[in-house]
Formats: sequence, structure tokens, C-alpha cells
Amino acid sequence: MTDDVAAEEAANDDLQALTGVKVFELGIAIASPFVGRNLAAHGAEVYKIESPTSPDIVRLIGSAWLRDNEELAPVMPDSSPYVSEMNADKKSVALDLKQPSGLAAARQLLAECDVFVANVTARALVDLGLDFEAVRAINPTVVYVQLPGFGSDPESPYYPFVAWGPNQAPLVGLDDLTGHADREPAGVATIAPPDYYAALHATYLVLAGLEQRDKTGEGVHVDISQFEATIALLGPFASEFSLTGNGQSRIGNRSLWYAPEGVYPCQGHERWIAISCEDDEQWQSLAAFAAKGWATDARFDTNEHRMTNVEALDAAVAEWTADFANEDLAHRLQARGIAAHIVATNEDLIGDSQVRERGNYLVRPNSRFKRELFTANMHRLTETPPINVRGGPSTGEHTVEVLTEVAGMSEAEVQALIADDVAFTMDAPELQVERPSEQWLHILFPSEAEDTRDLA
Repeated sequence: MTDDVAAEEAANDDLQALTGVKVFELGIAIASPFVGRNLAAHGAEVYKIESPTSPDIVRLIGSAWLRDNEELAPVMPDSSPYVSEMNADKKSVALDLKQPSGLAAARQLLAECDVFVANVTARALVDLGLDFEAVRAINPTVVYVQLPGFGSDPESPYYPFVAWGPNQAPLVGLDDLTGHADREPAGVATIAPPDYYAALHATYLVLAGLEQRDKTGEGVHVDISQFEATIALLGPFASEFSLTGNGQSRIGNRSLWYAPEGVYPCQGHERWIAISCEDDEQWQSLAAFAAKGWATDARFDTNEHRMTNVEALDAAVAEWTADFANEDLAHRLQARGIAAHIVATNEDLIGDSQVRERGNYLVRPNSRFKRELFTANMHRLTETPPINVRGGPSTGEHTVEVLTEVAGMSEAEVQALIADDVAFTMDAPELQVERPSEQWLHILFPSEAEDTRDLA
């Protein structure tokens, strides 16, 4: 990033919606870090509290290209794509909170923050002495947001349980809806939707909490159960059962209301197309284009008949689509007013014209790698757009800066914590490497040759 661009970004910071808000984030994996990342993109100063002795799980994942390189071992904790994906534009403060002096330093920082957000277990916060009442005693106006799996009420039945997003999905019934009717539940474990659902609830509740604080002068406790946040997504299904006694389960890619609706194979390995005909007019257009006699087949002449004979219908459509390249067929069907699109892979998305036009991918510098690739913030405000200046930080990269400049500790106090292995700084800061992706980023993002503004 050029000096001019950096200066422009700094000037824009003054215009962002959350400029001046300080956030103390005690988060791991996705739920709490995603909240912090949303806030950081809109100008909040987010301090990610972490420790190499008890690292965030994203620090443990690493990247395959580093696993056999002993010389670059210090780089491994910074190398997972999730580091920037969940932590872009944050500052990393590395403290051992299980040590009294580490907890004291954290409390000193907390006193200067507007927001506390955490997704560690409710019991862990109590054990650390960072439950709501304890934090409010330090900072009476704090907006305290926690996202444990099952809420913070110790009297609730699931309070003692530990949960991750992937195992929340089967608990709430989400997995029972995912997959084909004649097979076991497929699940969506690699994405962990409950983390994102809870994080989006928490993001807007941070804003509501700040609004309430500004009106009343008092802090607020926001208690989000990831379990409940995910159940809320399935409200229509629960309502249907309570009203009719009918429980919805897996239907694969089909629709309850019309056919054909599904995903069908195309030429090539694992290449697919999604097709949906919502009425007889669209079906007739599809049948005429296919020229397979479907238009005169009595089994398919009405939507009711197509739903009754959906197995035969899907088999016929699949046999026909298999002779086409999916992109070619999608364009032809769209031109005839038929809803169709390729089933996109990650590779398809990164080069997709809509994705590129909207700037959904960013390339930004960070201290460990020349540049980092991650997704942009999707919350777009007209006058105060989200701004991302840098990728995710290394563990402890900003420990000294934040503890001295924000928490008000002296340099000597911080250095004493470091000497006692209570506070930590960036490991091997002189070790800077380029990701293998540097070899192809210029192909996908030609403007990156000079600076990174055009991708924001």
C-alpha cells in the first residue's frame, strides 16, 4: 500500500460509523471474532486478547505449504486463511489471563473499552473473574456481549455443556433438514452456520447496547445463546408443526411446491447446474429447448403431474444436462426465462463477475506476509463504507502498543510481564514470507500491481 493510500485510509477512518469505539474481544474460532471483525471494518478499535499458551483454534490450523518447513515454524500460527478472515484490522494483545498479573493487565485495558465480547464458555468467564458483574465493577458503562453455546444462566439445563458450531447444528435440528430424503443427514460441519448466526445477532446487539448506554449512561449485558440463535432460523418449521402436526425433514434439492427443482450433472468432474421451473410456462420453455418429447409427455404436462412423477422427471432432466457444459447451459436457459445457474465452486466465485464488481474479495498487507486475501465486509453504508487496511495480526503483535498507549501501563511494567511469560510479543517479527498465492494474485487482481484501493 502506498503512503498516499495509507493517508487516505487514515482520513477515512474519521468518517466511519464506529470510529472511537474500543472493543475488548476474548474470542476463539468464529462467533466472537466475526463480531469483532464486523466492528473493526466500520472503524472500531478491536483488541483481540489471545495467548500462545492457549491459542485460538485458528492459530492451530495453519497452512499445508508450511507443515514440513522447520525454518518457518514460527509462521505457522499466522498462516491459516481464517486468521485474516476473522481478524482483519484487529490488534493482537497476548496475555496469559490465568496469571494474576496478566488478568490485572487485561482489567486495566477493559477499563478503557466500550465493548466486551466473548464466546468462551460462560463458566470460563466466571472462573476468570470476567463475568458481567465483575467487568461492570471495572467499567460501569460497558456493553458486555457473550455468545456461549447455551447462554449464561447457570440454572438452565445445558449450561454446563461445551459446544462448537458444527455440533450445534444437529442439536437444533438443522442437520435433519440437510441432505436427501433416502439418506442419512448430510450436515454442514465445515461451515458451522450457528457461529455466523449468533455473530450477526451479536453485531447488531452491540450497536443497540451502545445506543442504550448513550441514552442511559449505564452498561448492558447482552446474553446470546448460539443454540437459540440457530433455533430462531428454523422458526417456520416449528410453527408448521405446531399448527398442522406435519414435521419437515430432508428433501434434497427439491421443492415442496413445483418441479423440476434440483441440481443436475453436467460435463466434467463434479460440475453441476441448478434448474428451477416455477410454473407451466417455464416448464414448456425448458421442454421446447430440450426437444426430448417432454412437452407431450402426460406425466409432465402439469405441475401436479410433475410433482407426482418427480423421480422420473429428475432422471430425464439429469440425462439431458449431462451432455452440456454447465456455464453454457446456464446461459442458454437464462436467455429463455428459465431460472438456472452453475453450482459454483470456490474457484468459480473468485472469478465471478458479480463478486469482482462488488469487491467481495480484498487483498491487504500484514506484518507476516506480503499480502493477504480475504472476504470483504458485507455491511455497506453509503456515507461511511467499511474499510479494511490490513490482514489479521500475528499473536502479540500489538501487545506493547496497546498496553502502554491504551491501558496506560508503563513500558517497564509491560516488559516485566513479558519477562515473566505473562505477556507476549510477536514471535520472530523479522521472519517475513510470501504465500504461494503471490504467484497468481496479479492474474485475478491486476490492480494489485500498484495498490489495494480498488478492491475495497
